[in-house]
Amino acid sequence: MRARNIIPIILILGFISCSKKVEKEITINGQIVDLASPEKIEYTVPIDGKWFYGDKKSTITDSIGKFQIKIDTDKPSFTTLYVPGKIGGILLTEPGQTYGIDIELDKGQKSFYIDSPNGNGQNFYNTLPAPEFFMIGLNEFHNDSIPEEISSKINSLREIEISKFDELLKKKEISKDFHELAVLDRKVYYSALEAGVASMLLQKYLNEKESLKIDSLKKFWNKKLKVSNIIGNDNDRSPWFYALVSNFIRFAQLSSEGFDAEALKKKYETGDIYQYNIDEAKKYLAGEELEYYLASYIYYESWQTNDNSKKIIETYENFSKEYPQSPYNEHLETSIKPIVTFHKNLKKAKTNEKIQFVKNYGEIDTFKDLISKFNGKKVFVDIWATWCAPCKKEFEHKKSLGRLLKAKNMALLYICEGKNSKEKIWHEMIKSYDLEGYHIVTNEKLLEDIINEFGNNGRFAYPRYLLVDENGKIVNGEASYPSQIMQLEKEINENYVW
Repeated sequence: MRARNIIPIILILGFISCSKKVEKEITINGQIVDLASPEKIEYTVPIDGKWFYGDKKSTITDSIGKFQIKIDTDKPSFTTLYVPGKIGGILLTEPGQTYGIDIELDKGQKSFYIDSPNGNGQNFYNTLPAPEFFMIGLNEFHNDSIPEEISSKINSLREIEISKFDELLKKKEISKDFHELAVLDRKVYYSALEAGVASMLLQKYLNEKESLKIDSLKKFWNKKLKVSNIIGNDNDRSPWFYALVSNFIRFAQLSSEGFDAEALKKKYETGDIYQYNIDEAKKYLAGEELEYYLASYIYYESWQTNDNSKKIIETYENFSKEYPQSPYNEHLETSIKPIVTFHKNLKKAKTNEKIQFVKNYGEIDTFKDLISKFNGKKVFVDIWATWCAPCKKEFEHKKSLGRLLKAKNMALLYICEGKNSKEKIWHEMIKSYDLEGYHIVTNEKLLEDIINEFGNNGRFAYPRYLLVDENGKIVNGEASYPSQIMQLEKEINENYVW
């Protein structure tokens, strides 16, 4: 009799448990409109309600462009979706909700439209700067200099955006949870912007040795940029928390008594900058906020490190010892692994005759002159940089790319930007990644010519791929990535006369 009574209780508890799990789940139903072939969709998964760029998963659309994503989250949080190299957007998600997304990839009119109960708020949010590009908003303040005017301008921008979300809430077009998270995020973003502008201007005045401007700027921003603006208040739920803390720390470093620019420069050169910046963060943060910030810092630095520094490996190992149960460790291990592999491959690399360098590359000043050396050949051009993580990620697909180009009798030309890529590191990367093909690192004039030719008002996104015909004519100025090999093959077949 007792056993019979226990069974229904267990079933009820099991039902409650399942119900809670369903309530936590969000569902994203999406479609890429008029898709010619399946596309890869990448998306971030919140960790304890925090946006962490390192926790990315992926799925593939079906033949007509549809996809579905399910994520467990127990609190309102941010999730970013990407069609790699083409478009991205961000969702403010709530547990138990379903979201619809339409993505348009037409080259002239790319769009990311969200259909959900908070749709108007979602689509407005996606008109704002994206967090993975950090502080692109700083560009607006490059010519400003008066702290009071800058602060007033930032406050005005903040209030305009928050008032928009207030209006949407009043009209009941967004939920209270959505409004709360959006307003929190805008406050964190503009605090990050303030710290970024203050750091940018202080660095400029230090370089110019403008003592009066330095004193004035320090006096103003030291009153506004306080630790209390960083810690607590759930600020780490915003994707801009990392930018806020890193900009604050940068300003604190620059404004400290006895700041030594040469000593800091040396730390960058030796790789000691990683541990230095971690020690700086520990002055201001603690607990989960510190853990989240350090994990983000290590991830971004390992992802963007110019020279595959061994010191970042050591930094990660120290973090994993300090936080052995951290949910970020598996993602950091993944981001560090390519650097470990890089050094192993570099150590055992042998001479490869299929790796060739363009003759007299230092004397080539225009793309036209460069491509003229390949007259009579169809060329696939890879424009990359040693500091560009997506560029290096694409090298993982070199074998399938090589097979395709060989079958089509095409040459492969790697152009490395030479402004921020050191020539020594350039040679090491070619050797470690075993990049068969032709290579050139740009001088200043060639880089300027490439950006003018293929950039957007002085902006240039890496990596960039081109298809060039036998006469040096660009037949596709935005070719697909090597990771999208089927689409790339289709473009090759369609853009050339065979």
